[in-house]
Amino acid sequence: MNEILDKVLERIKPDAEQVSEATAFVSQLNKRLKWAALKAIAEVGGSTAKGTFLKGDHDVDIFVRFDRETYRELNDRLSDLLETVLPKKAVRVHGSRDYYQIVHDGLTYEIVPVLKVSKPGQALNVTDMSPLHVKYIAKHLKKQPALADQIRLAKQFCKAIKVYGAESYINGFSGHVLDLLTLKYGSFERLLTAASGWGERLVIDPERHHKKAEFSIDENKQLGPMLIVDPVQPERNAAAALSFEKYERFKDAARVFLEQPALKYFTVEPLTAGRITKEYERRKPDFKEKTKLFIVEAVALEGKTDIVATKLLKLHMYLVRQLDLLDFTVIDNGFEFERGKSLSYIVVHDERLDARKEARGPPTSAKKDMANFKKKHGRNAYERGKRLYVKIKRPYTTPLQALKGLLKEEYVTGRMKKATLL
Repeated sequence: MNEILDKVLERIKPDAEQVSEATAFVSQLNKRLKWAALKAIAEVGGSTAKGTFLKGDHDVDIFVRFDRETYRELNDRLSDLLETVLPKKAVRVHGSRDYYQIVHDGLTYEIVPVLKVSKPGQALNVTDMSPLHVKYIAKHLKKQPALADQIRLAKQFCKAIKVYGAESYINGFSGHVLDLLTLKYGSFERLLTAASGWGERLVIDPERHHKKAEFSIDENKQLGPMLIVDPVQPERNAAAALSFEKYERFKDAARVFLEQPALKYFTVEPLTAGRITKEYERRKPDFKEKTKLFIVEAVALEGKTDIVATKLLKLHMYLVRQLDLLDFTVIDNGFEFERGKSLSYIVVHDERLDARKEARGPPTSAKKDMANFKKKHGRNAYERGKRLYVKIKRPYTTPLQALKGLLKEEYVTGRMKKATLL
């Protein structure tokens, strides 16, 4: 295993170029802030600041921290103030507080305006606490610098098994969560060993906030498979975005990797129908019934990735739900999004339904409703067990017919550029 992990690190550890470029960019931004007489300072954030970024990562977070005493009454205008010092090529992105994207020398900078705070009670927006999350991890890595590579391994592993990212269309492990988990267990290998034995739910409190009398966390934030009490923001569950499906996938992958370590568990395969089909064929013997795989490729609308990808995820969920309502048996399904398009897969019983289905009517005790039902359906209505029924024509008798029809519906066509049944 050590040989494999060493090879992975050789592949994913970056050189110092990204840090130097980001430092130069921040230096120029701070000059602009000074010239504009704004009481704010820009600093590198995210994995670049912590020293845990991966080779090939092109996104760099920049926090512009505005003096709290000066600007807290102008909280709603921080984004506007920041815009005055940015180059014209900066693209404004809407969020809980608008931020900006700038592509410069091959790197994509996300420049986020925040108030400079030192504790949760001072924050006026969720983003205000982000620099403190970075400082917490950086402080621990300064004491144990070797853990930075262990975090890199955890990130690459999660990317390869498709569970990395807290975005709503992924619902996986955020970088911050992987930081905290790696710090807790002390190494990537020990994290996997622990994960292979996790139960249905995991609770972690790094700073033991639950021991304090004033500790409280909303019940709605405890509904997922993992509760990580954020060390600098104790009312927050750092793992709130994690879904049960991604939690279980991580546990399963951890067990398999520990049994048979291999480089493939760190290789991010491109999103292709061939990969999905190959995985389906591998799992096909596990399905007790005769099954059929359907793959839908959808192209996203223009817009912010998180928003347009979430729309495609909702379409996927709509297709699965409608197939179920149409009486087809969905055995398995999945969704992945990458570079402006998604692939949805749906595994169903390979069956042809009867052309007509039984629809239930009112009970015979409801005389008025019974009369209306018989008037509507005539001789086709029949009674059984003190209730009326009627046989109605199905709109679709095969899952292929159903998917073709569903993809033409306005609900579907209005939420993407195009969809193709592969």
